[in-house]
Amino acid sequence: MTTYPEIEPEARQRLDAFAAQTGTTPPEHVLIDEYGEGGTFTTEFLTYCIDTGLSLDWVWFGKGNQTVAREGRA
Repeated sequence: MTTYPEIEPEARQRLDAFAAQTGTTPPEHVLIDEYGEGGTFTTEFLTYCIDTGLSLDWVWFGKGNQTVAREGRA
């Protein structure tokens, strides 16, 4: 059975603040646990990070820059 574990409230606050700042819609689910092994990031969340440049370190740990460098991208 697929479950979607909740993320830490601080990480959700950073994600929501980033989305408001960039005028984007954050994914509903960040984590997915299909096999009862603790889970991993959803494809939806990882795609959102790629599309917006959102830094996983920043949203997850609150460290580093909000966005990652996007050199070489068209």
